[in-house]
Amino acid sequence: MVDTSSPHLIIIRGNSSSGKTTVASQLQHRLGRGVANVGQDHLRRIVLREHDVPDGDNIALIEQTVRHCLAIPYHVIVEGILYEPHYGAMLRRLLRDHDGPCHVFHLDVPFEETVERHRMKEFSAEVSVDRLRSWYHERDLLGVTGEVVVDASRPTAQVLAELVERIGPVDPTPAVERGGARFL
Repeated sequence: MVDTSSPHLIIIRGNSSSGKTTVASQLQHRLGRGVANVGQDHLRRIVLREHDVPDGDNIALIEQTVRHCLAIPYHVIVEGILYEPHYGAMLRRLLRDHDGPCHVFHLDVPFEETVERHRMKEFSAEVSVDRLRSWYHERDLLGVTGEVVVDASRPTAQVLAELVERIGPVDPTPAVERGGARFL
């Protein structure tokens, strides 16, 4: 039985340029204070400067960060490509161990749209279309109960609205009650 007083665990996955980071950031602000946004790219590329490899150090760091945030207790959004062969076991552990509401979304964008969106990014010249193709995995699903495939080729506002509707109401967590003035 799901403990509805527990924080929500929200996982947002998808291919490069599917809108994960933008949607996660907007969702964090929409849900309000007491929501942690754990970005795979930030922990992997910025904190550890690590390539996405099987058994990479970032996988345990993501898991520990999510567990810590849920424990203190924040609602948690985990976002990233989170390629199933590398991150699937860790994500399924998080889902299995969490007593509160869990939401798993896969933002689905065709490869052609991925390429067009990628061209608008600052670092697009550093990553070729061939490299982008090597990262692209169509319908890289976790295969967990309740996983939702979202058509992310639509405008961000529509994608965000769908996620908010599917997640439902999210009450402020006790983290906010502990000292809401410290939040941005």
